[in-house]
Amino acid sequence: MTVEYLVSQNKKGRQLLFDLDNTIYLEKEYLFRVYKKISKSAIYNEPNRIYNFLERTFINEGRKNLFNKLLIKFPSETFSIDQCLAIMRNFQCDNCIDIFPWFRKFLSSMDSDFVIKIITNGTEKQQKNKINSINFNWPKDLIEVVYASSIAPKPEKLSFFNLKGSENFISPIYIGDSSSDELFAKNLDIEFYNVKNIV
Repeated sequence: MTVEYLVSQNKKGRQLLFDLDNTIYLEKEYLFRVYKKISKSAIYNEPNRIYNFLERTFINEGRKNLFNKLLIKFPSETFSIDQCLAIMRNFQCDNCIDIFPWFRKFLSSMDSDFVIKIITNGTEKQQKNKINSINFNWPKDLIEVVYASSIAPKPEKLSFFNLKGSENFISPIYIGDSSSDELFAKNLDIEFYNVKNIV
């Protein structure tokens, strides 16, 4: 699937809907900035040691129990899991994260009044901070976001109906990166495109 194809579908009147994390931008770029801030709160160790551990563990093992592993590795440190989570949920850096090249190319082909419609899981506050950190280079009032976790997390379909004008959408397409996104589209009986297949 090509960017040009997505543009052509929009011109035919089809609504294009997007996931956020790892669809429009690379989430680990945001997370690694969070980990950098957490590492700077270290008292007894060099911040680089903390950061390198967080980055390496995330890459090799994923994010599950990451902060628990951090406290086990550095038991002398004074930060807690709650403190790490608070930093992550409140972190924001204005326009410091770039969008994927395919999405930049897509936006460059769209009319200036195109509304970016996003349905994303995750806590509302953190997802808002992510959006404020992403350099969309697009008017903020033309970015519509539905925070599914505040309604019913994907793959539940209820969040779709919180998009403005959803009742009038013509053959919408949902673009995401995960099995949850694919199941979300299936539950809505709409087309799903995996971002990994966009060229």
